[in-house]
Amino acid sequence: MIKMLAPFLLIAAVLPALLSELFQRILIPRLISKGLLSKDVHKIGKPSIPEPVGPAVSFAFVTTLMSLLPLIDNWILLAGIAAASGLASLIGLLDDIAPLGAKTKPILLILPAIPLIATGAIIPRPYLPLLGRARLYYVYWFILLAMFTVFSNAVNMMDALNGMLPSSVYTATIPLLPILLALNSIDSILALIALLSSMFPYYLRNRYPAKVFGGDSNSLFVGAAIASIAATSNTEAFFGIALLPFMVSGFSVIASVGGLMERHEIERRPVTLEYDKIRANPDPKAPMSLIAILTSDKPKTEPEIVRDTYLISLISGILSCLTFFLLTPR
Repeated sequence: MIKMLAPFLLIAAVLPALLSELFQRILIPRLISKGLLSKDVHKIGKPSIPEPVGPAVSFAFVTTLMSLLPLIDNWILLAGIAAASGLASLIGLLDDIAPLGAKTKPILLILPAIPLIATGAIIPRPYLPLLGRARLYYVYWFILLAMFTVFSNAVNMMDALNGMLPSSVYTATIPLLPILLALNSIDSILALIALLSSMFPYYLRNRYPAKVFGGDSNSLFVGAAIASIAATSNTEAFFGIALLPFMVSGFSVIASVGGLMERHEIERRPVTLEYDKIRANPDPKAPMSLIAILTSDKPKTEPEIVRDTYLISLISGILSCLTFFLLTPR
């Protein structure tokens, strides 16, 4: 199968990175000229960083998938992934321009699932650990709607430090490629490779010290793309296992502040800055986050926290892969 897919894999691996780099080079100067900058609050002096660069990443991904449509037989699923991801990016861009509100945004993030459902090509029979392929013909569609908002918000919550989001997505999802290969899910393989490729130029600019921020137009797009890939390959449970650190991060914040809130609505920050190191806020009323958990014993530098985060994500990704091959009937 790999030999047959080689030309398509090459396109999916190379074209998104080239387009993403091109679009970022076009977009970044315009963001700077228009004063669209955000403060890097985890650095001394809080330097201003261009934001949002997300549209360049999502447009590269969507353009690549659209270019692949005439070349493959099962094009309808790729079209659904492109539509769902693009819609999520637009919702994120709206939030970047004018915040939608902590309660409105999760509801809107259900919408990207609709184009995928509308393709009529989604099979409501996900693989589940220990059980194998389940039959969830009626409840599945509600689960799918919820999955889009959960995955998108979880990825969004992980976008906290320089390079934290892209590096964690890489280490969480690359171990899942053997699962997609085993299931012969060609569309999902191409989409995942295209997603990782489109993120690479962004990662090079977003890693410490960050030169750009993606904004919600990037993080929500990435979350919706992952949800789409999981749905088209019936591997929702395994992508969920791989994204457990993302979900723990989001749930910790939501639980500790008592509900959904935008970052600017939270009075106390989860962490404090001590020279060049970050530590958990000792205030008992401060919200809890994954970063606060990782710095609860001692302060750490930003790269150290990001390293811990992507290592945890790598462990989750590997455990997810092992769960599929060792504990899931097929």
